[in-house]
Amino acid sequence: MHDFLNATIVSFAAMFPMINPIGHAPMFFGMTVGMSADERRRVALKSSFFATAILVMSLLVGRFVLRFFGIDLDDLRIAGGILVAQAAWGMLNNKAKMTPAEHEAAEIREDISLTPLAIPILSGPGAISLAMGLLAYGDTPGDYAGYLFGFLLIGLLTWICFLVSGGIVRILGVNGTGALNRILGLFIMAIGVDLVADGIHNKLAALVH
Repeated sequence: MHDFLNATIVSFAAMFPMINPIGHAPMFFGMTVGMSADERRRVALKSSFFATAILVMSLLVGRFVLRFFGIDLDDLRIAGGILVAQAAWGMLNNKAKMTPAEHEAAEIREDISLTPLAIPILSGPGAISLAMGLLAYGDTPGDYAGYLFGFLLIGLLTWICFLVSGGIVRILGVNGTGALNRILGLFIMAIGVDLVADGIHNKLAALVH
């Protein structure tokens, strides 16, 4: 139970600023403005589900992928930390996670739940790398269960935020949303730096021994 609780807290705390459900709610609202209430609720549910499923698959399959390519967890820490820090830099500078081509495709695509909402907006490369990197904090059955439960909680919170996105837009406004993204970006940058530092430290320690 101790491993489960710790892993739940770690996965939720790490993924919350990365998934950023509150900060992404205004983007969801803007992308679904022309939809009916039922369509918006359906997209909110599907995008949250897909994003959670991507994180779950990254966690469960990630270790086998690493072994297949001969990559250890410290390599993943460093690479994932760089990607996480890059995502944070974009948030601090108010850069979108989508390319102009993806924005254009989102305007004409009927179902935007999987792309671009679930990926790359919610579960982008940084979130996927972070999900795989969580194994570095523990890999007992209790840890796995806690990570998965943390993903489910963040998926549930994302769904709720998308459902009430209209209210969030009214409360935060453009300036408030931008400020929130920058604050969360700072936390994400700290996570990325910590992952890189731990990876380098472990690599150097292995060389010494």
